[in-house]
Amino acid sequence: MRSSSRTTTPSEKKPRLDGEICLRPSSSVYLGDQKLFFTQEYINTCSLNLKFVVQFAACQFSGPIACAYSPCPNKWRVCIRTISGRMLKQDMAFDNAVFLDWTRAHCLVVLHKNGRAQVLSSLGEKISEVDFDTKMSDVHECRTFATSRGDSGIAVMDVDGQVSVVNSVSEPIIWHMRPPYTELPTAWTAFQPHSQLTHILLIFEAVFLMGCQGESLQVQNHASVWVDSTTRYVKCVVDDARSRIAMMTENGKIQIVSIDLSTCFCTVEIEDHDIGKCINFGWVGNSAVFVQMSPSLIVFVNVSARRKPGDEVQIYEKMTANAKISIENDGIRLFESTQVEFVEAASREKIAVLNRNMSEDGAHLYKAAQEMNQGTGHNSFAASTVIQDMYKAIDECISTACDMWQPEEQKLLLKAARFGMAYTNTTPDTTKLMKAIKEIRVLNELRMVRNGIPLTHRQFRMIGDTCVINRLIDMGSYSAAIKVAQWLGGENTENVDRVLLEWVRRSIGKVSKTGIKMDPLALKALDEKISAKLLQFPHVSMADAARQAIESKLPELARLFIQRETDDESHVAVLLQLNDVKSALKKAAASQRPQLIHQVVRHLMNSETRSNFELAISQIPLAQCLYQDLVRQEGETRGVSGRQMLALLEQASDFERQTLFHFDVAQTERNPDERLNALRRAKDAAKSMGDKAIEEILNDVSAFAPLQIQRGQADMSVRDTIIEMAHDTAKVALLKQQARLNDKQVLLWTIEGLAKKGKMEQLFDLAQKRSPIGYAPFVKACVRYKRMDEVKKYYAKANGYPDLVAANIAMKNYVEAAKLAYDRRDREVLHAIHMKSHDDPTQCPRVKQLLNSLDQN
Repeated sequence: MRSSSRTTTPSEKKPRLDGEICLRPSSSVYLGDQKLFFTQEYINTCSLNLKFVVQFAACQFSGPIACAYSPCPNKWRVCIRTISGRMLKQDMAFDNAVFLDWTRAHCLVVLHKNGRAQVLSSLGEKISEVDFDTKMSDVHECRTFATSRGDSGIAVMDVDGQVSVVNSVSEPIIWHMRPPYTELPTAWTAFQPHSQLTHILLIFEAVFLMGCQGESLQVQNHASVWVDSTTRYVKCVVDDARSRIAMMTENGKIQIVSIDLSTCFCTVEIEDHDIGKCINFGWVGNSAVFVQMSPSLIVFVNVSARRKPGDEVQIYEKMTANAKISIENDGIRLFESTQVEFVEAASREKIAVLNRNMSEDGAHLYKAAQEMNQGTGHNSFAASTVIQDMYKAIDECISTACDMWQPEEQKLLLKAARFGMAYTNTTPDTTKLMKAIKEIRVLNELRMVRNGIPLTHRQFRMIGDTCVINRLIDMGSYSAAIKVAQWLGGENTENVDRVLLEWVRRSIGKVSKTGIKMDPLALKALDEKISAKLLQFPHVSMADAARQAIESKLPELARLFIQRETDDESHVAVLLQLNDVKSALKKAAASQRPQLIHQVVRHLMNSETRSNFELAISQIPLAQCLYQDLVRQEGETRGVSGRQMLALLEQASDFERQTLFHFDVAQTERNPDERLNALRRAKDAAKSMGDKAIEEILNDVSAFAPLQIQRGQADMSVRDTIIEMAHDTAKVALLKQQARLNDKQVLLWTIEGLAKKGKMEQLFDLAQKRSPIGYAPFVKACVRYKRMDEVKKYYAKANGYPDLVAANIAMKNYVEAAKLAYDRRDREVLHAIHMKSHDDPTQCPRVKQLLNSLDQN
């Protein structure tokens, strides 16, 4: 099959705008079992100015294009535009540049003759630089290749045949490979198979050498089963899936082989064209290749694996006007002097629906929608009744709608899908339809001239939402990026925030890079411009804009931003970044939020001397109080921290806290003299505080302490002292008088001391007298110190409900104690006994039973 077509722009009365999007129906042509669609994306694209281009490169996934012009020898002037012709960067000058290409990460690579590569953003800003080899001879050729990480690598061959490679432009680690021959290869390429190392393929006429990183080049003898040794191979290109390689020989043969060169899937021989002298060669989708014979002629060839030996060669010749070609994963884009055209291999669904194949359900559903749209409802019903699988037909119409470029066709196909849902037996699932509507809306917005990103649906699905938004940000299309982020994100504002903050960063960065000091009026104008935009989005913090200003060394602008911040925590954090501690402290104190004051205090402690920050917080009572607590928690009450805490308390005349501070020292201090001094200081603080009761208690304790030191009992408390001397009634009486203890306390400690010392006779004599505190303490003391023979003696003396309950609990007779409480209907005591009885698993259930019985009554 052979045909030819020359596309022209129709004359119209109303002139179109430069780069206006073309919404005319796409043309198509069959190429054997493949069908190619030709879609004019933009017309009247005179601003592309391709006539005098010496080097052309287009970014994959409908990204920007870069055109290099050479006004004089060894000098390039490079311009970056969108596909629709909108200028992004112009007149970038480069000396001795030899190669231009885009990475998948949206970066432009400019390679110089000496092997030095510059990596630029889509706005022409320098990102990095890669020096392949300081001793490299002149560059001969260069290849970019896709990596498994979604980035791009570069392989550079010099005139001596050495290949220098970086696996990733963003992380350039250079390695080298040198072939064993002195002559240059007739064809070569670099590629990275999935989950494998980068491979270099060098072809010397009909000899294939391949090697990967860390290995030497090896002759691929297994390729001899399909290699045509009577000719030489002049081109080789890897497909987008990195699973096949298209080979071209000088005598017009095209072979499709596996990535490891072990299998040949298809061989096509072109006799009518001398394709070995072509100027460009590459893939169109998965089953077709193009051969650009000249700027005005492109030959499309079917290389489907379904072809059998002897089948007729299926080609299609297309005439163009000085076309430049960029290769996409699902087709190619032709840049001509007056238009941009996209050539794609159509999907099965698109072919089925648009060709009205009577064996396809999607075609019947599309026809039914067209009939309904024309008002012929009876024909519409007739078309819908022959559909076998309505769900399949709906999916085909949705898929085709996503692949269409004209809004009218998109609407009609979506209407067909919605029409089909009315004929389903179950409640239709509209998830796919709603997702398709959202994605079509985004694609139509991206294709507008002002954006110039004519993504196909397959390209959009491959790179994803985040990458699309990133590309809009890279190109400075912030309004479109926000719009797309809102459509795709719904209630999720993460991407919107990211776009806004990047716009703020770049807006502030433009000002800071000038190096010119801005006057207050200019700063205020910039503040109002940025704030007016950010205040439209309440979920975006003005503090983030202030931080960007601080990073750009514009503190005055940051102060203007932060005045509009309503969140106190963010406000304080930015003030601390500005090192305006005084304002931060006032803001934190005014917010009445202790954690903010803690934040400021800690910042002061880490950045200022102690005298400075103590002076700063002395004017704010709440800050001073929190600072004291902080010192107390961190430093305990000893050493430098203890002295610091005491100094703060004395400075604030906080006598109550001073008293407590000295109490803590007296409790933890092991030196008797220091303990005594701490008690005396506590007494003085209590006196200054005016608390007579505490002063009297401390007066008694401080009077008792010297006598303890004299007796050699400085490490013992009053309780321990009485327990130790319980058998000596005279000394106990003296201690009682010195410490001013009450009778009950002395009696309890005496009982415990006699039981501890084993003075059973003396303890029994004490019990012979009527005990004012009952006999439960005697039982408890005997149980505690394992005097089990004496327990029953004192248990028999126990009298009265409280005493008997306490005695039984002390003996761990929980059931007996519970019975006493149950008889008295004393639920509170019974509940307490039940809690204690958990220590004894045998008694606990019986106590629980009594408690439940009491609750039921």
